[in-house]
Amino acid sequence: MKIITHYMLAGLLVAASIQNQAVSKATRSARQPFPEKGFWVTETAPGKKSTIVRYYAHSNHLVSETTEPALLDVRKVSVRKYLNEKLRKELEKDTTGQAVIKLYEID
Repeated sequence: MKIITHYMLAGLLVAASIQNQAVSKATRSARQPFPEKGFWVTETAPGKKSTIVRYYAHSNHLVSETTEPALLDVRKVSVRKYLNEKLRKELEKDTTGQAVIKLYEID
């Protein structure tokens, strides 16, 4: 009877651990700052000392394209926060985004 109790206790602990991991993954980490709207894509050509950044709206509409004079390392949190802020500003300036038909609105 003790063995069954131990197995049941171990099973409960495993289930609690799995649930705890699922809940922690659902929240956004401070290490992974995501933009509220849209997304950005960086491109660095080999041998170049600059980075091309393209800013998109959620509908995959290209809002703008800029060239940063330095190499950007998107693994750094500060660079991702910088790009997210630039994306927010570019989306505020975008006037064509309001007129674009959303895919789910097409009959």
